[in-house]
Amino acid sequence: MRERDGRPNAGPARPVLHLAEADYRFGSGTLHLAVTHVRWSAPQNEAGELWYEVDGIEIADDGRTVGPRSTLVRGSRLRTLMNTGRHMGS
Repeated sequence: MRERDGRPNAGPARPVLHLAEADYRFGSGTLHLAVTHVRWSAPQNEAGELWYEVDGIEIADDGRTVGPRSTLVRGSRLRTLMNTGRHMGS
């Protein structure tokens, strides 16, 4: 399928998380991640808080695609994905 302007249809947009350094493991600075998969069935408990393994595509500050990235994300930062049906994974 093609967009109205003739470009290939990229499909539905993936949700992009903008994560502060304290909300993901491991890295430094803000992480912009287009989410492809969340492992909802395998949370990890750190100091009484749930963290989830998330796969996605890292996006640079200037919008360039950096590449595939997997990271642990604080569960409270994933609430918007839980009920939207715009995530994958079990």
